[in-house]
Amino acid sequence: MKLGICSMWGQSLDAFRDEVRLASDLGFDLVTVGDSPAGWHELYVSLTLAALEAPRATLAPLVTSPFMRHPLVTAAALGSIDDLSGGRVALGLATGGSTVLAIGRPPATQVEIRAEFDALRGLFAGQAVESGGAQVKPPRFTRPIPIYYSAFGPKALALAGERADGVILFAGERHLDGLRERIATVRQAAAAAGRDGDGIDVWVVSFASIRDSRAEAIEDLKSFIVVNGMAMRTPEAMARIPSQFRGKIEELHARYDPTEHVVVGGRNVALMEELGLTEYLAEFDTFAGPVESATTMLRDLEAMGVSTFIAALPGHAAPQETIRGLAKARSAM
Repeated sequence: MKLGICSMWGQSLDAFRDEVRLASDLGFDLVTVGDSPAGWHELYVSLTLAALEAPRATLAPLVTSPFMRHPLVTAAALGSIDDLSGGRVALGLATGGSTVLAIGRPPATQVEIRAEFDALRGLFAGQAVESGGAQVKPPRFTRPIPIYYSAFGPKALALAGERADGVILFAGERHLDGLRERIATVRQAAAAAGRDGDGIDVWVVSFASIRDSRAEAIEDLKSFIVVNGMAMRTPEAMARIPSQFRGKIEELHARYDPTEHVVVGGRNVALMEELGLTEYLAEFDTFAGPVESATTMLRDLEAMGVSTFIAALPGHAAPQETIRGLAKARSAM
């Protein structure tokens, strides 16, 4: 089982570099950086620093989305870091969360995401493409960059199977049956498109904290847990929310502050607690427990065909403890 982190450069450059360096020193295989320009430092500057601090790991945005940058800019940025790092770059792509929220846009539709896929695929291959109704020439320095799609609903899972090199799925220890079903959906969509379903690489992201008790771990993760509520924005997701929480989730959506996205102890955490949503949202996409439980989860994920487990760290109250704990958990597999 490969291990990865998602980190971001916030108030402390030293803290960001220390996280990336520690993960690299402990043999983590993947270092990713989130894209949330309203509240954190710039994605591609941060990825460049990560490339220098982690000289062997694969590097990727986790995740960026349409509308934030022209596809030509994305292709040139990733190609530059791929060249700098000796060919260690992948792209994590999504419809948009805090990124598009900060600029007042809804997430991309599946039609818009397909257009982004087509534009980036062509540019990565050194081909001219159409984007926004205009012809776009490829960058002079092109690189073949694999695309991983962060998929939630059935249409997105199908698109990952049809088009992507890999899929990014969020999951927690309490809903692994649902993860198994989503992986199967991706592989079936790939086969229907004439592709090898088993060839779709699977990354799983969890809001993870390695602590002796679940209660202590949940305290570490509150700024992430509130993000679970922001992921519940599609009509399908809203329909699955129990009626006693639906109005509270809608209020969370209306009042969420993207400038404090995954900020430890920030206004969004206070909002979640004010609305009484912490326990409900802690059920989703979260691992909170000791090393032994983490080892069990890693084994379960490996048996499902997951290649890489990624711990999200930007809003984590104790990120280095979790990096060390995951390394111990993998060693015990």
